[in-house]
Amino acid sequence: MKTIISCVLILVVALTTDAQVKRKGAQAREGKLNGQTIEASQVPDAVKSAFAAIGPTATRWEKHEAKGKSAKSFVKYVAVYTQDGMRGRARFREDGTAMSSSKYMKAEQLPAGIKSAAEAKIQGQKVMGGEELKTKKGEIYYRVFSRGGGSRTVSVFDANGQPVTKDKMPNDLNESEGEDDGDGN
Repeated sequence: MKTIISCVLILVVALTTDAQVKRKGAQAREGKLNGQTIEASQVPDAVKSAFAAIGPTATRWEKHEAKGKSAKSFVKYVAVYTQDGMRGRARFREDGTAMSSSKYMKAEQLPAGIKSAAEAKIQGQKVMGGEELKTKKGEIYYRVFSRGGGSRTVSVFDANGQPVTKDKMPNDLNESEGEDDGDGN
């Protein structure tokens, strides 16, 4: 009897946690979490100029309060855009300094080498999509989402398809605003 109750409790906790993660991801996409949607006229000119140099046109701007390494808060601006059929987000400080960017991809949009590396690492699961991450230093990483057997796996690879362990990940990889829901778009 104790075993059955324990299993039911574990299942309830797992389902509740999954629902909370999905709700937070949806709220972040709607601009309700970690920031607010703002008009382009509220974005500093330095930020708009830095984003214009990248190429795409912003479909939405967000203003976020963020904490730095010293726990000191600062403002960052996020340009949300679509380019080549992929959603993206570019993050900037108030002075226009680029912080990082993300492009959200469906499984078929991932580079072949990255998709192959992910499939080799997560055998028995299906690659659902991923995210190309560019750090402020210009380094490219890929976060790949896969599912199978009732579980979800998130793997990170460098641009050469080599797995990146948690302790080797740049801090920039943790700047997602919740859009990494694994559907690629």
